[in-house]
Amino acid sequence: MNRKELHEPAPRRTLPNRTVPGMTEPRSPKPSSPLPGIIKVAAAAWLAAAVLVAVAGGSFIVSARTQHRDGAALTALAVLVLGVAAVIGFCVLRLRAGKRSARESLTTVGLIVGLPLLFRGPALIAVGSVLLLCVLLLWLPQSSRFFQERDPKTRRGFFGRR
Repeated sequence: MNRKELHEPAPRRTLPNRTVPGMTEPRSPKPSSPLPGIIKVAAAAWLAAAVLVAVAGGSFIVSARTQHRDGAALTALAVLVLGVAAVIGFCVLRLRAGKRSARESLTTVGLIVGLPLLFRGPALIAVGSVLLLCVLLLWLPQSSRFFQERDPKTRRGFFGRR
């Protein structure tokens, strides 16, 4: 053997393509397109909203420790609010991956939490307004186009999938 043969890798053997009847070929991964600017802005806005909600939860904890009469209720409320902030953060990660379910989850959280906050005083009006603005960013035409391309909605018949 000469030196060249010692350093060359052996040719790869390939197995014959055997398919099982009834099995479908695996889907090829979707090409990853860059995130549009509106999705980047929406993700940043939702992260800011998650931080605002977490700060509100932290303020409830501080209030629970300083007040002597509603401590348990404020602590429970703080845990709930911090949980909502964690859900928002998780959905932002899925939003950047282009998942339609993240957009729908964030919309639900934004509407359920944001609308009542508009009527709870000046400090919480800002948080509610930010949440509703974030929901608006998710439903602009550019965002809808991105989600339609990245995660198309399956058409269903009257009784489920066709």
